[in-house]
Amino acid sequence: MSVPVELDTLLARRLVVCVGPGGVGKTTTAAALALRAARLGRRALVLTVDPAKRLADALGLEGLDDRVQRVPNVSGGSLDAAMLDTKASFDALITRVAEGEARDAILDNRVYRAFSKTLARSHAYVAAERLYDVTHGGSYDLVVLDTPPTRSALEILDAPSKLAQFLDQDVLRFFLEERRGLAGTFASLAGLGGAAALELLGRLAGKTVVAELVAFFRVLAHLREGFQHRAEVTSALLRDPATAYVLVASSSPTSLDDARHLGSELAKKHAPASLVLFNKAFVAEPGEARPLDAPVGALDVPAALEPTARKLRALREDLVHDRERGFGLARRFVDDVAPGARAVALGELERDLRTVEDLDRMLEVATTL
Repeated sequence: MSVPVELDTLLARRLVVCVGPGGVGKTTTAAALALRAARLGRRALVLTVDPAKRLADALGLEGLDDRVQRVPNVSGGSLDAAMLDTKASFDALITRVAEGEARDAILDNRVYRAFSKTLARSHAYVAAERLYDVTHGGSYDLVVLDTPPTRSALEILDAPSKLAQFLDQDVLRFFLEERRGLAGTFASLAGLGGAAALELLGRLAGKTVVAELVAFFRVLAHLREGFQHRAEVTSALLRDPATAYVLVASSSPTSLDDARHLGSELAKKHAPASLVLFNKAFVAEPGEARPLDAPVGALDVPAALEPTARKLRALREDLVHDRERGFGLARRFVDDVAPGARAVALGELERDLRTVEDLDRMLEVATTL
C-alpha cells in the first residue's frame, strides 16, 4: 500500500496547519502527517493546541504536555510531539525572553499570573509565541500545527496580527514607554486627569493590586519590542504561500457546515486550504487482495451457504455504493469551498488508532478523490 503523492508533496513544506470542526479526527490526522514526514527522513514536530489530550496514546507516549518529547521507534528522520499548556508555556516564554530581576518580577506578579491562566485568548497568544519558537529554532524541517475546533482555530491564526496591532497602539505604548519609569507613569496619568481614576481603582481593588498592575506594565516595557517583532514574523509566516493549510472534515452535515465556514474564513484572512482531508470517508479493507470495486465471480459454495453468500455480496455492493456517494459529496464540497485544493479520503480502519503503526496505516489506505 502506498501513500497518495498529494500527502508526500504537502509534507515538503516548512509549516502545515491542520484546521477543522471538532470530532473529525483532526488531532490524529496531524500526528499521522508528522509521522509520515519523519518516515520520509524529515525532522518533524507535531504541536497540538487542542486541550483534549488524545495524542499521546497514538504516539506511544505515557503522557503529553508542554515539554517536547521524542516519539520512540520512528525510523527515517525523527518525530517530536508537544501539547500546549497555557500557563506552563507562558512561564517558559518569560524565562526564555526575560533575564534576572525582570524575569522574576513578571513570574511573581499577580497580574501576570491571572493573565496567563484566565485572560481570553491568552491560549491563542502563547500558541503564536510557541509557533515562532519551534519554526525559528532550527531543530525542525517541518512543524505540523494541530488547532482547536473551528472558531478557536481562527483565534489561534489571528492572534499574531492582533497582538502586533495591540502592542503598537498609542495608548499601550504610553504605558510601556520604558523611559517613563513608575513615577513617570503616575505623573503622566495625573497630568491627564488620571489621578482620580487611580485613587478610585485603588479603593476598589486595593492599592497593592494597582501597584502590581503598574509594575507589570513597567516590566513588560522591556519586552514589548520583542513581543511585537515575533508577532509580526509569525503573522507573516501564517500568510506565507509556503505554509500549507489542511482542512479536515467528515461527511456529517454539521461537520460540513462548520468546515465550510472555516474554509471561507481561512481564504479571506490567511490562505485557501491546500488540501482537504475527509476522514473516515469509506471502510478500509484489511488488505489489498480484493478491493471493494473488484469484480466478483460466482462463488463455489455449498447450497446451504448460498443465502449467506448472497447477503455478503449485497453488503459488499452497499459498501461500494456508500463509498461512491460519499466521494461524490466530498468532491462537490471541495469544488464549492476550496476550488484549487487537492482532496484525499481517509478510510475508517478495522480498529481504533492505538499505535504508531495504526497511524502509518491511516495514510496508507488513503485515496485521492
